[in-house]
Amino acid sequence: MLLAAILSAGFISTYLGVKRNAFYDEQMARMQENGRYAMRLLSRELTMVGFYAGVPSMEGVVPLSVGTDCSHQDWALDPHNALDYVNDYPGNSVPVSQNATAFTCLDSTAIQINTDLLAVKRTAGEASFGSGLVADGLIKSTADVWYFRLASSRSPIWEKLRSIDFLNRARAVPSVSYWKAVARVFYVRRYSESDAQGHSTPALCMETLAGDKMTSRCLVEGVEDLQFEFGIDTDADGVPNQYKSAPTGAEMEYAVMAKIHILLRSLSMIPGYEDKKSYTLGQKTLPARHDPYLRRVMSSSIRLRNRIKPLS
Repeated sequence: MLLAAILSAGFISTYLGVKRNAFYDEQMARMQENGRYAMRLLSRELTMVGFYAGVPSMEGVVPLSVGTDCSHQDWALDPHNALDYVNDYPGNSVPVSQNATAFTCLDSTAIQINTDLLAVKRTAGEASFGSGLVADGLIKSTADVWYFRLASSRSPIWEKLRSIDFLNRARAVPSVSYWKAVARVFYVRRYSESDAQGHSTPALCMETLAGDKMTSRCLVEGVEDLQFEFGIDTDADGVPNQYKSAPTGAEMEYAVMAKIHILLRSLSMIPGYEDKKSYTLGQKTLPARHDPYLRRVMSSSIRLRNRIKPLS
């Protein structure tokens, strides 16, 4: 009986060890996949920021009010300050950007303190309607959508339409194209949902223009911190001369590179594990949490190609 008990204890210990390792590997794999997705998403937004249907200059394009905006009345359709961000949000107030933009559409009580927020404005990378043809995959809907309208004989303007309107033959004019407006603010929310023990899972979320208002949407769970650094080009050669984690609004006009730093956290606690590591996100170092969650940092550098100013 004693031998059987010893063998049983060994089998149980081995089984629990295998199960614990499998759970560890599962959480690590899921955390890495979430991190890769978040990095791809933010990288694309930064690559496209300031793109307005290929128009080289937006001077003269009149901003319009979308209804319930994220800041001042016509922020979403104002092409100026297409790239903006909030450095280390302190909490307990409306987030205010380096360009003094107050993002009133955000729930300030939900934002993870001491994290950065990123605001991008642009149009979609391809026309929803152009050369008399509707883009492949366009969802034909009766919901209102803001578009950037280009016409060979007229100045560019913003126009609100329903995507189903593109089926109207009267709009099938080869010289006119419509490009969907994109205005988004990315931030880390303290929670996406809570687990059985009541622990909250942080998430990368965004406020995005949808019709006549900004709509909240969470994208990636397990994003615990988000930091940016911007490469500032001081001599107009398209190459950053210095990187800053808190450039002024004026300096942001000359940002040609961006570094993204994301701190990922496992979605579940790891039994018997204690996180004793510190983490470096660019110019910021975070102390060890001493809790049972896995973490890792992912970083990437992005060229802001739509903001490179040609040499004079």
